[in-house]
Amino acid sequence: MKNIVIALLLLAAPALAETASDRLAAPGPEHAWMDPLVGEWTVAMRVWSGPGVEPFELSGMTANRELILGGRYLREVLFGGDGTPMREATLGFNRLDGRYELVTVDSFEPGQMVYLSRSDATSDVLSLFGESTEAGMGTEPTGRKRDLRFDFVIEDADTNVQRIFVRYPAGEEYLFVEQRFTRAK
Repeated sequence: MKNIVIALLLLAAPALAETASDRLAAPGPEHAWMDPLVGEWTVAMRVWSGPGVEPFELSGMTANRELILGGRYLREVLFGGDGTPMREATLGFNRLDGRYELVTVDSFEPGQMVYLSRSDATSDVLSLFGESTEAGMGTEPTGRKRDLRFDFVIEDADTNVQRIFVRYPAGEEYLFVEQRFTRAK
């Protein structure tokens, strides 16, 4: 009988062993950085169409942010003043590659935006980097390539800011979009 129990334990051991995937998919301390971003928010947005240009403002927007898939990802849905979804974003920390990753889709651009961090977040700032092809505001697409920096800035428990910076080849980086999130709930 003792031999049967030992044999059954040996057969079951691989099924009970934690895989690398299990270990790396589990939320770690890097995921806790997203906790202050969870909640219901009012959002004020400013957009600069170019360097040195006065921004135009959009108000009345709201956002819902929640942790999904066991706390591994932060899902954000940004709504316009009329309640129409304008952007969805998912932020997470890839423990295998050691970086934060952000994917956004919105009603402003024709493609998905993918941003990757180059280092860990500080206590209040996370910077991610990406690139895209600009559609532009005219009747025909510009097709210009651009580098992007997406910053999350936690000011306090009830206020955080997202800033998107743009740099075109041979140009200077400038602030393109700023979204100020103020806790509603």
